[in-house]
Amino acid sequence: MKNTIKQEFGISNSQYGVIQSTVSIVNTVLPVIGGIFVDAFGTVPGSIITTILVTSGNTLVAISTSTSSLPTMIFGRILYGIGSGTVVIVQETILSQWFKGRSLAAVMALLLTVSRLASFMAQATVVPIANWTGWYGYGFWFSAGLCMISFFFNLVYIGLLRTVDMPSNGCQRQVKAIERKKSFRWHKLMYLPHSFWLIAAMEFLLGGSWGCFLHINSDAHAAATASMAQILPVILMPFLGICLDKYGKRTWMMIGSGICMLIALVLLDFTHIPPVVGMLIFSISLSLGPVGLVSSVPIILPLSLVGTGMGLIKSGTNIGASLFDITTGLIQDADPNKGYKGVILFFIVIAALAVVAGIVLCILDYSIYDRLLDRSAREAIKAQGGEDDIEYSKLNDHRRPNSNPSRLKELRANWFYGGLYLVLAASSWILFAKFVLF
Repeated sequence: MKNTIKQEFGISNSQYGVIQSTVSIVNTVLPVIGGIFVDAFGTVPGSIITTILVTSGNTLVAISTSTSSLPTMIFGRILYGIGSGTVVIVQETILSQWFKGRSLAAVMALLLTVSRLASFMAQATVVPIANWTGWYGYGFWFSAGLCMISFFFNLVYIGLLRTVDMPSNGCQRQVKAIERKKSFRWHKLMYLPHSFWLIAAMEFLLGGSWGCFLHINSDAHAAATASMAQILPVILMPFLGICLDKYGKRTWMMIGSGICMLIALVLLDFTHIPPVVGMLIFSISLSLGPVGLVSSVPIILPLSLVGTGMGLIKSGTNIGASLFDITTGLIQDADPNKGYKGVILFFIVIAALAVVAGIVLCILDYSIYDRLLDRSAREAIKAQGGEDDIEYSKLNDHRRPNSNPSRLKELRANWFYGGLYLVLAASSWILFAKFVLF
């Protein structure tokens, strides 16, 4: 739909990149704030607010297609971005209330699978809907309608929740924990280890580029080809989660994700192999990366830092997406033919940097952290004293190496890491403001 939107609104590739980046730009800071809100006030008000924001935002985007109003579309995308950035935290919190032990990991994998399936269906159907109806705007109104249905189901869930008699343990304890006010000390950030920032760097590079790359297609054929990248994650992610518990090897998954993305881009740009082959290899990257990266944060950080770490990781992902969306638009506008040659080369560099970061992380894991990231669930349990709980990331902090803030060393390098993070965040906002205001 890129070309259609550019023609209907009379915008450039850079301005289109701004439209895409509006979702990620607001989520450069909101994941941390959203997590604090859910912890303080609970999932019920959190789910209501986020679904309202998502629904109203998509409705405004649909309205903008009828009025050809770029400011309305941008504002709608901002509202959608605010809601979508926090709704993931709400979903994960709700699932953590109802599912425990082994089933929690399976349900989380199912959540990722459903998300990928929805992305696949969206990319595969938006152009056909426009072709069947004769107007591109109906695809956006269809999306808004789905959001309204989602909001209705959320209200049904809340109504059913009030009728459920929760047991004295399990969910009841979880709800009380959520309702309890939490505190946060900024000084804890000084205890983040080097390995965390390498994971954050890979999430910035890979997580920021995956979505950006999939949304640069311009026509129906390209959109259908890009949607192929959403197929394998739907099938592989649940099995990868099981394999991760059984065999470990998180760092190898991360490296494999970067290598697969690199191979896919090289095939797409430098060979005549059908693009579907490259996109299927790209989808392997989409499968390996999220599973390996997301599951690593609770392993390397103590419980008192996991929430903060996850917020920073998600925030970094959206900083990358914002920067990459606008940067690729600038690169394409600078091309005399408005082609994708420079864009593909840009993503090749990003993938290569991700591979390097993964290799460095693997070396550190083996040399400093005693294979902490690459252990299987059984190995981790044995190393921590034979605990029965398979969710070993939730074990007592003092049972895991490098997990107690009193034992973690305060790293001066965190000033550099934090400063670089703030520079990147500020850069994303400056670029966004430049193209919106000027």
